[in-house]
Amino acid sequence: MPALAALAAALWLATPASQGTPYTVYTSEGRRSLPVRVSGDTVLVPLDRVAELFGLTVTEDPLVEGVTIVTRDQRITLIPNQAFVSVGGRIDSLSAPVERDRGGYLVPIDFLSRAVGRALGQRVEIRRDSRVIVVGSVRVPRVTVRFQRVGPRARIDLDIEPATPHQVTREGDRLIVQFDAAALDLARFPAADDDFVAGSRVTDATLTIDLGPAVATFRADSAPDETRLSLDLLPPASTAPLAPVPPPAGPPPVVDLAAPGVLQTVVIDPGHGGSDTGVRGGSGTLEKTLTLQVASRLRTAIESRLGLRVLLTRDADVDTPIDRRSAFANNNKADLFISLHANASVAASVGGTQVSTLNLEAYRDRAGSASGPGVPLAVIGGGTRLIEAVPWDLAQLPYVDRSTAIGGLLLRQLGAHGVPLFRTAPATLPLRGLVGTNMPAVLIEMGFLTNPDDERALTGSDRSAAIIDSIVATIAEIRRRLPPPGSDRGGR
Repeated sequence: MPALAALAAALWLATPASQGTPYTVYTSEGRRSLPVRVSGDTVLVPLDRVAELFGLTVTEDPLVEGVTIVTRDQRITLIPNQAFVSVGGRIDSLSAPVERDRGGYLVPIDFLSRAVGRALGQRVEIRRDSRVIVVGSVRVPRVTVRFQRVGPRARIDLDIEPATPHQVTREGDRLIVQFDAAALDLARFPAADDDFVAGSRVTDATLTIDLGPAVATFRADSAPDETRLSLDLLPPASTAPLAPVPPPAGPPPVVDLAAPGVLQTVVIDPGHGGSDTGVRGGSGTLEKTLTLQVASRLRTAIESRLGLRVLLTRDADVDTPIDRRSAFANNNKADLFISLHANASVAASVGGTQVSTLNLEAYRDRAGSASGPGVPLAVIGGGTRLIEAVPWDLAQLPYVDRSTAIGGLLLRQLGAHGVPLFRTAPATLPLRGLVGTNMPAVLIEMGFLTNPDDERALTGSDRSAAIIDSIVATIAEIRRRLPPPGSDRGGR
């Protein structure tokens, strides 16, 4: 066996090596270039450049014809023409023998991870396909891009490994995707339809996408764990109608909002927050995190596609009392209140989306106090008039029927967009979070985090995007059914 090993080493050394494309090394101190030589499938690097890069001291030991490399705490030993290395007395194999080269040495590139990284106690990740080396905790995510044309729209999906925070902005005809990283490991941008993507480029940790003439707006959809970013490139609204909805079986429900022909303000309520985490999924998904992420994307979708004013009851991970949420919607004169939640069940097989509205049964004993003989109110110029007063904590009661009708519209849209439903009719529950809202209000349980399939779907992009599209389509349908301003509404 020793003779065979020596023969293999001799044959390898006889194979001519050629200069290869340098590797880029990312450390906490910045970016460096590392020259390489390539012999067949083996990549060699100059030992002196490795020592300079990692602050190592290299000495030769003529007695044993070896090389000693000293780090802060460890000693590395190499023997020329041998394919092994000793780190602190522990022997490990290398992918090829160490080679003498014009007074210096060439070592196989896996020497960095198997010897240097171990001796320094640092991660050294070698990515041969992209010629990138990542040292320590430096973040250089691999980004894989896919482009898909879907009718009049297009979608760009970015898979990100490891998970990396990112932000998407638009500057004129460009989308700027900024990653919280030292750089991006993005091999190529796939071929795309020129009408949607005119070009792309990567600069450090920024991906710039030049938009084509078919793009009027966009929608960014990030997975909660930040391993996926989806960019929907949307044409003008006139050429991208909402998904068709089957006609209702009976007469359409009457949706009567406060102002004739006006739907201006929507309040979105991301459930829980702060110390109130809500439901926790089997994979660790927190309800408070999921609801805030979906609410932020929903706000963007409504503002960009419908042009409405959208407010969130919380836009950070903070404790927000229920009564403060209702008061926020009331004080901002919202026309619609949508509360986002996630469900839970003792049975992991239970799943699907549920829409709920207020159940009057729990408040029946107090319902009479919602309208009484009236409260005297002073009138300018003298005298008083009686107004019908509604207690603040029963403000939802006059809107229950309208809320239920909106819940039915929303369920129909959810079904049309392929969202699995827990039940096909709005649930009426004694919901403390809705009773104080002085406008139509619905609560959406987006899925069961205790169901592995639901949790996986909700933390991806497709399910949450379908729910968002359903809500946008519901609001558009409500607005279409409102009579125009100034029309007759039966004397109201």
